[in-house]
Amino acid sequence: MSFTCYDYLKESIKINGDFVGAISFGNKIKMSRIMADIDSIAAYFNSIGVGKGDVVTVFLPTTIHAFASFYALNKIGVIANIVHPLTSPEALAENMKTTNAKAVFILDILAAAYADVINEFGVPCIICSNSDYVSFPLTPAIKVFEMVKGKGLDRFKNSVKYTKILSAGAGKECTEVHDGELTAVYLHGGGTTGKSKTIMLSSNNINCLAEKLEPLDSPHTPGAECSLVVLPMFHAFGLAVAMHYPITHGYTLLPMPQFTASGANKQLKKYPVSFLLGVPNMYKKMMEDKNFEGPHLKNLRLVFCGGDFLSERLVKEFNHTVAKHGGKGRLFRGYGLTEVASVCTVNNYKDVREDSIGKALTGMTVEIWDEMKNKLPAGQTGEIVITGSTVMQGYFNGDDTVENDGVYVDKDGIRWVLSGDLGYMDADGFVYFTGRKKRMIIISGYNVYPADIENAVLQLPFVSEACAVQGYIKNKPCVKLCVTLKEKMDNDEAINQIQTYCKKNLARFSCPRKIEIMDSFPRTKMAKVDFMKLSDVYDPNK
Repeated sequence: MSFTCYDYLKESIKINGDFVGAISFGNKIKMSRIMADIDSIAAYFNSIGVGKGDVVTVFLPTTIHAFASFYALNKIGVIANIVHPLTSPEALAENMKTTNAKAVFILDILAAAYADVINEFGVPCIICSNSDYVSFPLTPAIKVFEMVKGKGLDRFKNSVKYTKILSAGAGKECTEVHDGELTAVYLHGGGTTGKSKTIMLSSNNINCLAEKLEPLDSPHTPGAECSLVVLPMFHAFGLAVAMHYPITHGYTLLPMPQFTASGANKQLKKYPVSFLLGVPNMYKKMMEDKNFEGPHLKNLRLVFCGGDFLSERLVKEFNHTVAKHGGKGRLFRGYGLTEVASVCTVNNYKDVREDSIGKALTGMTVEIWDEMKNKLPAGQTGEIVITGSTVMQGYFNGDDTVENDGVYVDKDGIRWVLSGDLGYMDADGFVYFTGRKKRMIIISGYNVYPADIENAVLQLPFVSEACAVQGYIKNKPCVKLCVTLKEKMDNDEAINQIQTYCKKNLARFSCPRKIEIMDSFPRTKMAKVDFMKLSDVYDPNK
C-alpha cells in the first residue's frame, strides 16, 4: 500500500492511541476530535464536487485549521495549495488562477482585504476563526475582538464558516484516495535557480522524510511531550518536520499563528516542550527575551535550526544557557530545501561537528559537484546536490506540465536536485555551507564567499548580525558588509574595530571595503535576511 499523508497519520494513531494531539489557546484537543474534523472536511469537499486532482488553496497561518485541512484534502486526493497568509490580494489572485483553485481557506481576521479577489473566482471561501477550537466561555475582551474581526466578512458572496463545513460533512462518506505518488501539496519558494517556483511534493516525499527523521528521536509516551509549531505550513520545514513528523510520532502540537519571542517562551514554561524547530533569528530573539531562562529548558530534547545562516556563537550560547539550567538538550544545525521536502543534512547527538550543516539523513545522498557535474573530493568547494526519496516531483508550470529546471538526471536515471548553494564536504561526510552561488562575490578574479566573512565578523562580541553582499565603489565591485550591534556604541568606532579585525583574519580580497551599521536587516516572507535589498545596484552612469 502506498500511503498518503492521511493514511500515515491514521496508521500512527493505531500505535500512539488517542492522545492530546494539539493545544489551541489552552484548549486540549484529542486526536479523535482532530481525525473527526479531518474526515468531516474531506466529506464536505466531496459533497460539493471537489475531489482527486483538484486544487484547494490553504491561506492560513499556523493553526489547527491548517493541519486539519491539509490532511482532509490529502485524504480525497486534492492538492493543498499552501500560500503565505500575508500574500497581497493581487498575488493571491494570480496564484489561484495559475493553480485553478476550487476553494480557499482563510482566517477571519485577515479575510476582509481579500473579499473582492476571492469573489471574482466564485469559489467557496471557508472562513476560519481562532475561536473554532476554544470550548471554554469567551472573555469580554475576546467577545469584543470577535465582533471587530467580523467586519467585512459580509462582502464574501460564497463564504461558509469552518464550523459549518464540519457539521455538513460529519458522519458522511467520501471517496478516499490511497496513492502516495500523487501530488499532495504545492509550496511556493524561491526555487534553486532564484526565480519564484511552485514546488510539487507527493505524500511519499513527506512520509519518507518522516521515516528518515525517526532514527534521530527517542522513545516517549504519546502526549507526554510537546512540539512548539512556530514555523508556518507554507514552508516545507514547517509542514513536513514541525507538523507532520511530530503529530504522527506522539507529540502534542502547540501551534503559534504569529511568532513572538515572549509568546514562545511562555509556551516553553507552560508546557513540556521537547521538540523545537526554527530559524536563527527566532532563536536569537527568544534568547534575548527576559523569560527565556529557567528550569523548563530541561525539557528540550530535539532542537534544530535551518533556513538561514546559524553562527557557531549562537549555537554555543544557546547550549550553554540550557546546560546552566540542568538541561541536556542541544541546538543542532541542519540544512535543506523545499525541493527535497526540507531537511537533507543535520547534526545530531551521535554525529555533530562545529560549523557544519551535518551529515546526510539515512537514505539520502549529498555530494559536491563542479560546474561540469563531476563529484569533487573532500575539502573542495562546489555546488551542493541531493538525491533520495524526498526529491520533489518537479515545478508546476500552470499548464498541467511539470518542469524539471533545477533537477539533473544522470546517466543512470537518478534525479539530483541542484541546490544553487555552495559548500564542501570533509573526509568524514560532514557538509559545510559556504553561501549561495548567486551571492558569491568575485573580486579581482577571486571567489569570495559571504558566509566566510560573516562567520569571522560574528566572533566580535559587540556584533549581533552580519551580512556580506555585493557592493560597488565607483562601479568597481567590492565586499559590502552590513551589521547590527548588540548594544549602542559609536558607529565609527565599531566600523574601525570591524575593519581591523577583518584585515587580521580574512584574505585581502575578502575584506569589506564598505561597512554599514543598521538597526535591523530587511527580511523575506520566510524570515530570512533579504540580502538582495542590502546589495548595491550597479550604476552604469558612475
